[in-house]
Amino acid sequence: MDFKYKHFRQRRLYPAARETVFERARAVMTESVGWSIANETSEGFNASGSSFGHAGIANIQLRPTGAGTLVDVELRVERAGFSGFMLFDVGGYYNIQIRKWLDAIQASIHQKETTGQPPSSAPPLQPPNKSAACVFHGCLLLIAIGFGLYLLITVIGAVIGLATGNLFLVGRSGTLTVHGPAARVISAAILVFGAWIVWRVMKKTRAPSIIH
Repeated sequence: MDFKYKHFRQRRLYPAARETVFERARAVMTESVGWSIANETSEGFNASGSSFGHAGIANIQLRPTGAGTLVDVELRVERAGFSGFMLFDVGGYYNIQIRKWLDAIQASIHQKETTGQPPSSAPPLQPPNKSAACVFHGCLLLIAIGFGLYLLITVIGAVIGLATGNLFLVGRSGTLTVHGPAARVISAAILVFGAWIVWRVMKKTRAPSIIH
């Protein structure tokens, strides 16, 4: 599991020349989405920005095929953001956003082929349902806070169990009590596992961010 980034990927085939699709994809990401373009090559480009309080970067690759041009979008979103910590994509928010990007590219290509001239601007994206997304993320945040409190209580109980030989674990069916050497062994195992999780998270956090 990637503790720092949440990954999303979609692809779509457009029955148009690669140059046309490249131009329209770039216009959509800069004008409609409002993201910055970087690392542009003949095979694609990166677009970076922010969506719903989380920084992200989209790696967009274009590959010509016999039926047209295949566009492959790989989006990486930082889990930690202004709207909280994202464990998973509640309500499919970011998958919906990628689909809107691809729809906008398709609409822009169709407009160019219909009029014979490049559109003066990229088509606007459909407005996201931010109210529903806020509710979902709020519920997720409450769940994360409750889970964090449970972990904190468990760690405190493990410290006490290691020091005194009396371990108290809170569970669904009530409090489990363990005494003696077994309590110290279980407490030590809990603390070692917790230290390993913290080390993994800190290791991911120290890695250089892909967002500039």
